[in-house]
Amino acid sequence: MQTEPLQTSRIHLVSDLAPYLDAWRKLAAGAPMRSPEWLLGWWEIYAATDDELFVLLIHVQDSGLIGLAPLYLQNASGRSTLRLLGSGNDCTHHTTWLSAPGCETRVGVEVARFLLQCKSDWKRLLFEAVDADAEAIHATLNHLDERGLLCHQRQINSCWKINLPATWDDYLMELSRSHRKRCRKLQRQFLDSGKIQVRQVENKADLQKGFEILLQLHGARWGSAHKPLGVFEDQQFRKFHETVCRNLLLQNKLRLAWLECDGKPIAVEYQFFDATAVYAYQSGIDLSKDEYSPGKLSMMAAIQFAIAQGCQFFDLLRGDDPYKANWRALPEACHDLRIWQSGITGRTEWAMWKGYTLFVRCFKPILPPALINSGLKLFQNIRKVFKQLTRRTDNNL
Repeated sequence: MQTEPLQTSRIHLVSDLAPYLDAWRKLAAGAPMRSPEWLLGWWEIYAATDDELFVLLIHVQDSGLIGLAPLYLQNASGRSTLRLLGSGNDCTHHTTWLSAPGCETRVGVEVARFLLQCKSDWKRLLFEAVDADAEAIHATLNHLDERGLLCHQRQINSCWKINLPATWDDYLMELSRSHRKRCRKLQRQFLDSGKIQVRQVENKADLQKGFEILLQLHGARWGSAHKPLGVFEDQQFRKFHETVCRNLLLQNKLRLAWLECDGKPIAVEYQFFDATAVYAYQSGIDLSKDEYSPGKLSMMAAIQFAIAQGCQFFDLLRGDDPYKANWRALPEACHDLRIWQSGITGRTEWAMWKGYTLFVRCFKPILPPALINSGLKLFQNIRKVFKQLTRRTDNNL
């Protein structure tokens, strides 16, 4: 397989992907956010009128699928940007090219070759929140960089993972002494005693109740006057996850669980899982029940579930929140990747992003927040003017 020639084709329509869905699922290796159900479900809800599907299928000649690049072409304001399905709104984590084991670099180079052949279709590439260990997509970046395209890589918030031992007791021994003592006390007081019970969605009949609890407690913890339901105030986001929940429940990959005290929910976890990891996606707590430490109890129950499932990792996803390190999670770098063709427009945008990144890296640690915000607003205004000018230029060509 390593020496046979590859064939790459672009899929424009969701209906044309039907013969390849099982092969897609196999390449995704069970990871929920890489599955066709997740990514095509996102496309169905988030695609704008002018957007175009751009899924690349990589085959060994006269053989099966060994790679898949889940992309779409965003045509906002006539500026064609090739992006990952699932992008934006912090919807999707761990997206990359899918490949057969051992074929990551080969698939990545093949995607790059195809993109170079169809340069007239796009003006820039924007791959958001790419894991540092996503070998296939970084192989694409390296190949394009070597061929003279303008590449920019900006580190963003890390993804955090807990490496799980075989038992809960083994895990407790990895925590600090004070944290371990606190967890054992909470376990005895509330979980072992039955004062607080763990409930979980098991079937379709439970799902509506569980999702309503998620909305209620997420809003209680993260809501504001303008967004009472937090991230779920966004209608597209909520509709997408209502669909995702149903699909993952059918696949036995949904963990929508809550803690009950005296019959009332006090904490909730919205998570997915596969054979290797539980992914902690969203949560919520009743802030009036602080005497029970509902956030800690909910996290304990979730990690215990992951260990019982035989998972290797408890994945806290992106975001550099301090609590993650307290649970012995380790950071893994993530980057936004931008690539431009080497024309005047591309070189100007590339230079602007280089300047923006340098400004943030050098001055954010030492300047007052007010000055940083002023600098970022200035950068945004310059970008707006530049976009208007390039749009006029494109329209005149």
